[in-house]
Amino acid sequence: MVDCNEVLKNCNEVLKTQLQKGASDELLEKRKKRIEEALRFDSGRDGSPAKNHIQYLPNGKEAFFLKPGKEAFRKKNLNPNDMKPIVGSSKDESMLSFDKIFENILKVSLHDEDSFKKILVLIYRLAYMLDCTENEDKRIRYLPSKEIADCIDCLDTEIKKSFPDYDLWGLLYFLDLLGWNEDVKYHVKNGEPVFNEKSNFDVGRINTLLSCIGVPYLAYQFVKHVLDNKDDPKKIEHVILVDIIQRLLKSRGICKPKQKEIVDWLKPYVWKP
Repeated sequence: MVDCNEVLKNCNEVLKTQLQKGASDELLEKRKKRIEEALRFDSGRDGSPAKNHIQYLPNGKEAFFLKPGKEAFRKKNLNPNDMKPIVGSSKDESMLSFDKIFENILKVSLHDEDSFKKILVLIYRLAYMLDCTENEDKRIRYLPSKEIADCIDCLDTEIKKSFPDYDLWGLLYFLDLLGWNEDVKYHVKNGEPVFNEKSNFDVGRINTLLSCIGVPYLAYQFVKHVLDNKDDPKKIEHVILVDIIQRLLKSRGICKPKQKEIVDWLKPYVWKP
């Protein structure tokens, strides 16, 4: 049995992550393999999608896709390869929405800023698939090292002391599936994975998961600012809130942090070489 006090201390080093730049060949291949696998998934029909098992979580829950998803049937901006990511059970299927994702991340922020940062670092690593490797079946799966898995376990245990229903494993696995589905929607042409230009490399998985850092952190900054100035409301500035709105409007729902922001927000865990 692990000593969570010791594990959480070690997490400060275990989670140290170099700032990611550019379209690396390793990340490109991982994303392509995932897209190719998803294109081979069983597909049902509208109202009766096929279940495609991905893996079981350490806490016993199941991660899977239902294919096709709802975007495969809409009249505008059709996404024929869309799938529905689910972490749960066949009897109790539930899909986290973006508002629930942000709520789950944000609820920790004011209670424990360091745990909040660690969650964001884990999401950052997910965006670039740093903890996604081949399993025994040569399929790319979210498989954190023992050291990082211990960090997740103990971080989850710590958070549950204040939020008993919190499920960090579920959140991370769901975000992994979400990013996978985004790649399938935006990087397929003529039945093949396509990443033609460096300019569109971040489209899909990376932009989506980095937005799951950007929105919660900017919201956290604003809420903290309001609480710090609650006794003198005249000092409250709304520039952070306006910034969130402008970013989302300009980029159609994407709120991707700048490289400098990633380093500033997630220090000391993310470092620039």
